[in-house]
Amino acid sequence: MLVPVPPAARARLRPLFEGFPGLHGIIDSVLEGVLGQAWADSASNPRVAHLALDFNMIAGDPQAPLAADALRSLPAGEHLAVREAWEDLLVAVRGTVQPYERIDFEQPLRWDRARLAELQGGLPAGFIPERITEESVAAFEALAESLIYNFASPEDFLARGVGFGVRYRGKFVSGCSSFAISSRSLEFEIQTHPRYQRRGLALVTGARMIEHCLDHGLTPCWDAAHEGSARLAERVGFGARRPYTAYRL
Repeated sequence: MLVPVPPAARARLRPLFEGFPGLHGIIDSVLEGVLGQAWADSASNPRVAHLALDFNMIAGDPQAPLAADALRSLPAGEHLAVREAWEDLLVAVRGTVQPYERIDFEQPLRWDRARLAELQGGLPAGFIPERITEESVAAFEALAESLIYNFASPEDFLARGVGFGVRYRGKFVSGCSSFAISSRSLEFEIQTHPRYQRRGLALVTGARMIEHCLDHGLTPCWDAAHEGSARLAERVGFGARRPYTAYRL
């Protein structure tokens, strides 16, 4: 059975996740102890580790004595990412799993600041961009709970996270937030109301968030679950696609 690893001891787990196929901003946040939970077979000399923040990531040695237990402990219906070396053990332990493709992205050689500014100038008349504040966070959450639900409360989101939205007639219709954040990176979450999709609103909030990352020394991280998200990442300037396999248990 894996044991919980407190935030102060999670740096020892980082080598197990070097070169992980995706979810890099989430991994950084959990390893730094900002958000999420972590377990390992040993806090002092880990061979297997499990990180969780709305998604499960297991890494290390699939031949380790507790590797199978780590996979067995996950509830049905959860989502999981592992390296290819774990796939045979995953199938052996869990039986039928549902693989699907996610897409990680390389960082561009250089972010085009002029292009990011240009994208933010494309809002239709009546649509107003703004950064999320104490006065607006409740309305921002009303657009989509996923924009802030990894944080303990709206106040916690304002203290440790960041969000940008677009309003129309007083209501947020599109938003980009820190799904996960650390001193190293920021994992993107973007939501647009179905009625207002395909108007360039997500491009505006995504470009503004990239600017925020660059201004604060953070690596922007985008992990796409579908083709529409992948195309949006490319339009705001992310580099080559790096597809990988994730699993629904």
